[in-house]
Amino acid sequence: MSFHLIIGEDDYLVGEAAKRILSAAAEKEEIDSMLSVNEESQLSDIRAADAAFSTPPFLEPSKATWWRNVGFLPQSGSKKGPSEKVKETLVAFAEKIAANPLPENQIFVISGPRLLMTSVFAKTLKGAGEVISLATAKAKEKSRDAVARAIDGAKERGFAFAPGAADAFVAAVGTDTRSIESELDKMRDYLGNGGTATRREIAEISSPGAGVETPLWELTDAVASRDAAKAVEAAARFSGESGFDVMATTILERMFRNLAELKDAMQRGEGEKAALDIYGSPWTAKKNIAAASKWTLRELRFAWGRFMNLRERAVSGALGTDNLVITEIIRAVRRAV
Repeated sequence: MSFHLIIGEDDYLVGEAAKRILSAAAEKEEIDSMLSVNEESQLSDIRAADAAFSTPPFLEPSKATWWRNVGFLPQSGSKKGPSEKVKETLVAFAEKIAANPLPENQIFVISGPRLLMTSVFAKTLKGAGEVISLATAKAKEKSRDAVARAIDGAKERGFAFAPGAADAFVAAVGTDTRSIESELDKMRDYLGNGGTATRREIAEISSPGAGVETPLWELTDAVASRDAAKAVEAAARFSGESGFDVMATTILERMFRNLAELKDAMQRGEGEKAALDIYGSPWTAKKNIAAASKWTLRELRFAWGRFMNLRERAVSGALGTDNLVITEIIRAVRRAV
């Protein structure tokens, strides 16, 4: 089979699946859409993929093309997915793929994190080749699978986890396979052959992986709930770290922007739908609805603007922004505008 569509959010598993398919080809070409976030760049990538698909092997006996990280495939949700023009161009390309089967010595692979399987694009490609769906498991199943992978991976590397430590490892590192593999290698180098990883080693050695929130969530939770004492305590604890001003202003600007959007929707009677669109998880949506209830829309917009301006100052390298972050936090949580 010459055409393959791989869908999955774990880029390590997607990469392994793609490499198995591509391994036999003599000539390999990659088109990476990781940074294609606007219509112009997305259309450019589709044209490049179309050109690669339309060009058979030249000097080599076989050819493989991998169009990877295509994050703009059709998706569910009103605020997700590509523009109408990009959708139309994707469908036209899918129709071309379906109507023109590739020769045996040419392989074409498309991979992306998400795809709405009921979309015209997906339905058009369904009969054109192999569709591999590496669907993300539910949170509990995903965590359980990650713990099992961590235990097996440790055994392969010559060390073991103490009772309960594998769960702590996954909680710290995350369930992303690439992050687990990388952190297991780091733990092996630290412990040596035959060592045992305890919670203490995990706390000292392991770093947050893809999708794991930084400890700054303590700061955002305190600010969102308007708990001035906890917010200042959290900010003071992190303020000595390099890059704190940039990171804190970035996450707080985003937090206030999202809360302002949610508050506006709540006032229109559309809060629950907006919260799910913005935050995804029902639990996170419920938490932020409660947080938004503690603010007026005017307060949220005012704080959003203040942190947006402060972020620009922090990014420019201005001095003293760590202290200004704390000042703005106090201003936001205590002062009505």
